[in-house]
Amino acid sequence: MKVYKQGESLVKEITDTRIYDGAISFWNLGQAGILIKSREDDGLVCIDPYLSNSIEQANPDTEFKRAYPPVLSPSMLENADAILITHQHDDHLDFSTLREVGQNRIVVPAPIVSMVQSETCHKNIVAAKGNESFQIKGFQITPVPAAHIRYEVDLHGNHHYLGYCLEVNGVRLFHSGDTIVTPELIEKVKDFKPHVVFLPINGGDYFRSSREIVGNMSFREAVEFSITVGADLVIPIHYDLFPNNRDNPAYFVDYLFTHYPNQKFHMMAPGERFIYHL
Repeated sequence: MKVYKQGESLVKEITDTRIYDGAISFWNLGQAGILIKSREDDGLVCIDPYLSNSIEQANPDTEFKRAYPPVLSPSMLENADAILITHQHDDHLDFSTLREVGQNRIVVPAPIVSMVQSETCHKNIVAAKGNESFQIKGFQITPVPAAHIRYEVDLHGNHHYLGYCLEVNGVRLFHSGDTIVTPELIEKVKDFKPHVVFLPINGGDYFRSSREIVGNMSFREAVEFSITVGADLVIPIHYDLFPNNRDNPAYFVDYLFTHYPNQKFHMMAPGERFIYHL
């Protein structure tokens, strides 16, 4: 698969991008990875970067093999103010990436803080808890409980799977992480009134589940979810990196065209920048 930009040319684009009032820029890092930049004082936030080959290096026989190389090396995230992790699956929580990101603030679901500290020796780790908001520079961030098939909590009631509502420079974005659709998720995100939503479209089925591949929203559910919560723009994610866990994004486009032709969407290439204006 051809990528849009990568390496130093992508870093230069990120650094040189200037954002003004009522706008946001974001880059597709592949799979569920999204890098978000607003005005200079607002900072730079990255969600779920999988920037290594750690899955197949740990298990050469795995069916999870990258379809294209990482668009950045982990050290190229050194200027990010925070890295947000939605859950502990290896394509979202990549220790090989996190070990190289220097002193960036790392935000992870509360149940896995000690594990991440142990694996990375990182000292600047924030415990994210469902519906408890926090601020990182200009970003107001609210973790939202997600159901990767089901809601799962630890002994303290803290959720293992999260999405993130982010508000910065007047723009509201929702990154779902890995999740299915639930009434609780619809209600929470609808109340947030997102301008942009990042949603998985790879779905799930019996045969993948039998191989312990946990399902997500389907392309149809992602479309209906974006319409129901009133999103202005929907960006599909989590369908491109692993050939064994895909669904054809053309189905997503066809469903939109057939049922909601006025709904804005964009299919992002790896390494591509998108600038959104209110």
